[in-house]
Order: sequence, then structure tokens, then C-alpha cells
Amino acid sequence: MKKLIVMVLSLVMVLTTMAVYTVPAMAKDAVISPTATTATEKKKPSLHVNGSNADGDITFTEDPNNPNRVTFEYTGDGTVKDWEDNLADELGFIEGTDYTAVINDDMTYTITFISEDAIAAWNNGLVWVNAIVEYDDDTTSTTGKKDHSNKSPSTGAPTSAIAATVAVAGAGFAVLAATKKRDAE
Repeated sequence: MKKLIVMVLSLVMVLTTMAVYTVPAMAKDAVISPTATTATEKKKPSLHVNGSNADGDITFTEDPNNPNRVTFEYTGDGTVKDWEDNLADELGFIEGTDYTAVINDDMTYTITFISEDAIAAWNNGLVWVNAIVEYDDDTTSTTGKKDHSNKSPSTGAPTSAIAATVAVAGAGFAVLAATKKRDAE
């Protein structure tokens, strides 16, 4: 009888240990691996004013004759002084080879994507544009709401922590029961 109890307890301990290490690896939602597909819908670029979320103050239009040419326009209060993008610094593209960027006379900003990599970055929403705006008076400015669009997905970690706690508690109860039975015999 003692050998049976020892075998059952060993099995419970092994299952508990496996549960503790495998449950955290399970994600809350199924994650689908990326596959090589052609993007059917372009993602929008990140638009900023003075480094903060633009909140609709910047619009962009693609040239109907050249979909790789995009013009950005600031429509909010204040005057545009300059434009910035992440094409050279963050994405590593070379102006003149991968893209061209021009501030027009009306202070709109036109980017023409030349290389396949630059076009892919535009289509995949990796491009951000920032309008440097000067306001007429000191009381008007953007409040700078944090953009949470790149927030990581939930992984189910709290659920796995609860499952691991229950598994360890089960193992503890099994050991406690074994020691009480040993003392009783």
C-alpha cells in the first residue's frame, strides 16, 4: 500500500511541476504566426504635432497618379515651422535613393517613396511624421496624449499564475497527506 501511495504522490508531483512550467507559456489568445502574404490594406502612419499625437490635426493624401507620393497637411491651430520623419534616423533609408521629402511653399510636406523597402515601410505603417508648429499665443498648445496604439497584447499571465498556485497547493496537500498517513502507520 505504501508503494502505491508513493507512486501516486510521485505522479502528482511530476504533474504539478509540469503545470508550473507549462501554464505560463500558454497565451491567453492564440497567436498566429505571420505568413508571407501581400498586404491588401495599407496601415496608417503615425501623425504627430510637436511630438504628441496629432488628434486629427494632420491629414495625408496619396497622389492619384503616383500612389507612392504622399502629401501631409497640418489643419490645426498655429503655424507649421518644419516637418520631421523617421525615414533616415530610425528606418535607415537614404534620402534621394529610398525616398525624397520636400516641404512645399504652402508648408505641406510631400514624401515620395522610391525603393521597395521604403514603399513597404509606408504600406506597413512604420512611417511617422511630426509637424513642428508654433502657436500664435502661449495659451494654445497640444496636451500630448500618450499614443497606446503599440501596446503589447495580453499574454494570460495572471491566469497562469493562478493555475500555478493551485498546482503547487495541490502538491503541498499531497505531501501533507502522505506525511499524515506515514505518521498514522
